[in-house]
Amino acid sequence: MTITAPPLWNRNFLIWWLGSAQSALGSALAGIALSFLVLRQTGSAGAMGVNLALTMLPALLSPLFGTLIDRLPPLPPLVLGNLLRAAMQLGVGLAALRGTVPLAALHALALLGGLVAAFYGPASMGVIARLVPASQLQRAGGLIQGSQQTMNLLGLVGGGLLISRVGSGPALVFDGVTFAVFAVLLLLVRFPARATPKARPGFWTEFGAGLRYAASNPVLWGLPLIALLINAAFAPLEMLLPKRMLALGAGAAGYGLFFGLILAGLAVGSLGLAWLGERVPPHRLSVGGLAGMGVCVLVLALTRSAAAMYPLAVLLGLANAATNVSIGVIFQTRVAPEYFGRVGSLLNMVGTAGMPITLLGLAPLADRLSVSMIFAAAGVVTLLGAALWSGLLRRGAATYSSSSPGVNIRPNR
Repeated sequence: MTITAPPLWNRNFLIWWLGSAQSALGSALAGIALSFLVLRQTGSAGAMGVNLALTMLPALLSPLFGTLIDRLPPLPPLVLGNLLRAAMQLGVGLAALRGTVPLAALHALALLGGLVAAFYGPASMGVIARLVPASQLQRAGGLIQGSQQTMNLLGLVGGGLLISRVGSGPALVFDGVTFAVFAVLLLLVRFPARATPKARPGFWTEFGAGLRYAASNPVLWGLPLIALLINAAFAPLEMLLPKRMLALGAGAAGYGLFFGLILAGLAVGSLGLAWLGERVPPHRLSVGGLAGMGVCVLVLALTRSAAAMYPLAVLLGLANAATNVSIGVIFQTRVAPEYFGRVGSLLNMVGTAGMPITLLGLAPLADRLSVSMIFAAAGVVTLLGAALWSGLLRRGAATYSSSSPGVNIRPNR
């Protein structure tokens, strides 16, 4: 099965691009707003940790949602996901405007939000391949990611100031509105028709077929592994960077600047890749990006001042952009469209698990080992992951036809 789509700058892609960008701005503001709402009402960082964990937990169900996604037309899950997110954010935002929101309600909404994300994530992963031709996937992916990271940066930079003045409620309401706008815009998108089997197998039969398909080629089962490594590489930064910045005298301001520079590098790198288009092969780009991330984290272990860390933050963002954009292209060209939901859900589940698993593993060691030692270990593991991914790409190349990537793979029967 192949997907034919009009050139890059078509109405359907423009709607998806603009809708996702404005939604990303709302989500960046809402992330800060929700954190401050929980902390303001409880005074507990532990409560915030529980809330964050509840958003990640439903990712374990993602493969089941992915199977359901593959049984549906592409548009309804996308519209439904945005409507559900709009309802939840508007609900908690309006409740915050009226007064205190019970912690139990915030935790319940976090869990529901995680369920929606586990459903929406696989539905959105194959969208670009349905809207633009294969030759424009890298350009389109760079534009989407670059605009989203730019909006995230704007939201993070301005979000703290805005929320300190108007409170969490308005920011959460704004986020709900952006999701509602996205849902309406999606009704204007026209996806290519896809063939529907006359006799559809049962749900669990298709679920098992998806697992066999994902195991049928090293590239397919390697994609979730690389997603896990990307998140695992960032976990030590999330956990240990505050301690490192305090020790170097930069404090919270240095911490915020470091992650702001990572986002800036992500945005610039993604937009740069959109400009380069297909001039850089995605397979080499993915290996180089992952190796670049490993080198940056490894060099961070050797830095002795905050000023030396800031350029590395930009380089880390650039390397992450190269990895993310190229992985998206590989996914959408190597995976047959009828398996987008199931393979994408595995990638989502394993990738989401990377950070909490790493954080839990590091927790007993964080106060016993030096920050430099942990950063060095994370860098080495990421470099080894880049070498492993390069090998998987070489092993999986023979399975695919260069003229119709993603079409010739079928599950073992």
